[in-house]
Amino acid sequence: MTRVLHLLNYAGQGGTEQYIRTLLQAMEGQGVQAELACNEAGPLAQWAEARGLPVHSLAMASPFDRGAVKALAALCRDRKIDVIHTHYLRENYIALQAKGKVPDLRVVYTYHILTQNSLAQRVCNRLLSRRQDAVVANCTAGARQLVANGIPQGQIHLIYNAVDPTQWQDPATTLRQEIGAEAGDFVLLFAARLVEGKGHAFLLESLAQLRENTAHPFRLVLAGEGPLRQDLESQTQALGLADRVTFLGFRSDMSNLYHGADLTLCPSESETLSLLLLESLACGTPVLATRVGGIPDIVTPAHDVGCLVDYGDRAGLAAALETVMADPAQLARWGANGPRVVAETFSVATQSARMLALYEGRNDPRWN
Repeated sequence: MTRVLHLLNYAGQGGTEQYIRTLLQAMEGQGVQAELACNEAGPLAQWAEARGLPVHSLAMASPFDRGAVKALAALCRDRKIDVIHTHYLRENYIALQAKGKVPDLRVVYTYHILTQNSLAQRVCNRLLSRRQDAVVANCTAGARQLVANGIPQGQIHLIYNAVDPTQWQDPATTLRQEIGAEAGDFVLLFAARLVEGKGHAFLLESLAQLRENTAHPFRLVLAGEGPLRQDLESQTQALGLADRVTFLGFRSDMSNLYHGADLTLCPSESETLSLLLLESLACGTPVLATRVGGIPDIVTPAHDVGCLVDYGDRAGLAAALETVMADPAQLARWGANGPRVVAETFSVATQSARMLALYEGRNDPRWN
């Protein structure tokens, strides 16, 4: 039995937390005993406790919080932890320092966001890398950025974000009825927090141009909450799109939304390997996304599941949507390819097996 402690600041309900939940579920019955430690509890902590997983509170004020290092080391000794799986840089630094007090610990760090580290952070990365057992990049762009951030290439393992295809096969949906879509309406879906960087404003501006280019009726469904909601609702009104855009707020019934949409969008300015796109493809719903971060790992000519546009190119996005809406045969081909691509390349069973190899210190193909 390998005892793994997932360490993060806030155990909320974002993409990182979804990644952890998926990984924990995939490793049930695989010889892994999982626990969670966080600075602030939230929905992920509640979910873990409901499943009987131990959840620990660990105050972490800074990357070099000596009290946090001492408390983490004591927790690992007390719980007989074999591996600390960290999910952000601060927690990774704390775990690597704790390893100095508990030498048998393994520390695995998953790099979730594409950020350029500061000079001080790059120096720390190089110094602390001697204690690091493995660093996981979830896309090729992430692997390249890790090297630029000072992580030795030999420590980097490419393990894609993944989904369980079996969880997305139920085609039942009530979305079109909910939003009052007509029989001929082309339904677009984008699900993300309403925050900067996700491309909501860019998307709305592109749809305003699309409306001028085509008479084909379309509807946009926006799922998610966040601080930009009021601004985006005002922008929708100003662009004359109020009758075409529906704000659903936070939704947990994502399969219902994917199966009710004709196309899933991801117009982000920055993204790693999007779970939104993987889930949509698992449902057989094709995708259109921006050519950023890890998205080109998913939407490739070989996969043939959708198309890419440049972020900020409003005319390009509008033109791509117009083309897609006019070509149902292409749309059907993309949709049919999605579940196969997910099963072959982005299945959680395959990717969690590679993660388990890292936990156990076994050889695993690295990024090259």
